Amino acid sequence: MFLSGLAKASADLGIDEASADYSAALDAILAVADHTNTMMWVGKMEGCPIRLCSQGHLLKHGKVLSRKVDGNLAVPSSSVLISLYRNAHNQIVGIWPCHILLFQQAVVLCRIGDHTENLNLQYVKHVCLNHIKDLISEKSKTFEIHKLKQVEGDLQDSESPNSEVIMKLEFDDEEEKEIWMKTIQTEIDQLKSMAFSL
Repeated sequence: MFLSGLAKASADLGIDEASADYSAALDAILAVADHTNTMMWVGKMEGCPIRLCSQGHLLKHGKVLSRKVDGNLAVPSSSVLISLYRNAHNQIVGIWPCHILLFQQAVVLCRIGDHTENLNLQYVKHVCLNHIKDLISEKSKTFEIHKLKQVEGDLQDSESPNSEVIMKLEFDDEEEKEIWMKTIQTEIDQLKSMAFSL
């Protein structure tokens, strides 16, 4: 690539500042290209009822396992189910491999096509960040996203212990879970701050 050649030539000539600038420019171009490819992939999501382009910047995305009690996860029957079991309350719990997308305005949960020739994302569900009541750490690698309940046309912060769980997400490790929780909470706090300043 042209910029990597310039960076190497500058380093060979002892012009370290120019070499660092060319390397930084190359890194920026590669990051933009990667983000553009990701957005093209996300933009081809199947069955998405919301306009993704109106959800703000894509801040973070990654693989996740989704858990939902009593089959309430709207995943097509052809989805790859990792496991099915009964919890302590004798409820059926299914676990599906999914992909999570965090935009400035919403969290979107989707799955990747079952076949290697179909890697398109398939919409499962979403929640607007300003509708999230709580992020609750359930286990070391799992957290729940609780949604505000809607009562007579208004969103109410329900004090009920049985508030609506919109997503139950399991990550590869506790550190990744904590990073996701912190990133989502930061975006929620920014939205609240902006709303209060208006």
